[in-house]
Amino acid sequence: MAGTTYTTVSEGNQFLDHITEKGLDNESIIQRFNEVSSKYNEALGSVNFMGPRTLAAILAELHPSGRENVRVLDVAAGTGLVAVELRKKGFVNNDGLEPSEQMLAEAKRNNLYGRYICDLVGENTFDIENDTYSAVTMSALSIEIFKKLPVKALEELARVVKPGGHILMVQYDYAFDSKVLKANFSNLEDRGLWKLIELRPVSDFTHGKPGLVSIHQVLM
Repeated sequence: MAGTTYTTVSEGNQFLDHITEKGLDNESIIQRFNEVSSKYNEALGSVNFMGPRTLAAILAELHPSGRENVRVLDVAAGTGLVAVELRKKGFVNNDGLEPSEQMLAEAKRNNLYGRYICDLVGENTFDIENDTYSAVTMSALSIEIFKKLPVKALEELARVVKPGGHILMVQYDYAFDSKVLKANFSNLEDRGLWKLIELRPVSDFTHGKPGLVSIHQVLM
């Protein structure tokens, strides 16, 4: 698949089906992203992937001024598509966290982040100090991982964001129906770590398929 070209919606959807196959463990998911890293941008372009542009636009709403001073952690950074859109909006102080070394290498080639952190969002602790960022963005974390994000993962996202900052996550709308994800989102809200500001629909997350953005504000 790495040698294939992606010029049509059908070809792009086949690519997405490959990297989002149900039942894959984390190691297999990361390996697939390593294998397709050089074609990732082309494939997502073929389905008019709206995740990065959507997150950048919402973050711009939240920060109408002083964007050059807003430090952002882009989680599941991939090849840096979110960073490209953030820069267009004036956000230039961005770090990327991504478990696929080859995807991160693509971002490095284009000098898209200040810091490149090769790590997975899960049960682990990030090598990041508390209250480092004004915002976290997460565009299309692999859906098999996203639907089962543990409490620890969400705690880590909240830990590295300053109180009052925001965590923006975008994915296909049905992914947010996960009982595990809903329970873990509520866990942090019940404990006063964050609050849900909005669930915003994205009519064409990829071509003809709806998405959803969760906007949380970190409280402590």
